[in-house]
Amino acid sequence: MTPAQANDVGSKLIHLLSQQRLLYRQLRELAQKQSSLVTGENPEMLLRVLAGRQRIIDRLSAIDKELRPIRDEWKKIAMNLPETQRAEAQQLVAEVKEILGEIIARDEKDSQAMSDNQQQVASEIKATSSGKRVNQAYAQKPSQAVKSRYLDTLSK
Repeated sequence: MTPAQANDVGSKLIHLLSQQRLLYRQLRELAQKQSSLVTGENPEMLLRVLAGRQRIIDRLSAIDKELRPIRDEWKKIAMNLPETQRAEAQQLVAEVKEILGEIIARDEKDSQAMSDNQQQVASEIKATSSGKRVNQAYAQKPSQAVKSRYLDTLSK
């Protein structure tokens, strides 16, 4: 690889990694919004946030496809890159990994919160259902009329 080719590959790599970092930052912002909506009462807004996240993930997938050949030959490419480009690429990769770690941790926390919420709702439904059965049992009328022992039949 000539120095000019290495510089071109390095420029492309820096550009793609910068785009990737920007998208991961946007994804982190949406993950933060999602966290505030997970236990809330606004499912429509949560669905919009999730749709936004999916759009960003689709764009990240496209960038990942462009980065794959560079990643596959990274050792060879890195040896030929100018030191400044290599250092910048490594910094960008480190930032992306850090942001991705934050997103994953937040998503795991949100997933647990949603699971807890689901279990709570299921318990409430079960309690409500058994409470209705109890109320129905008290509300049932006897099948035969029962004559009271304490009915005053002598007074008129």
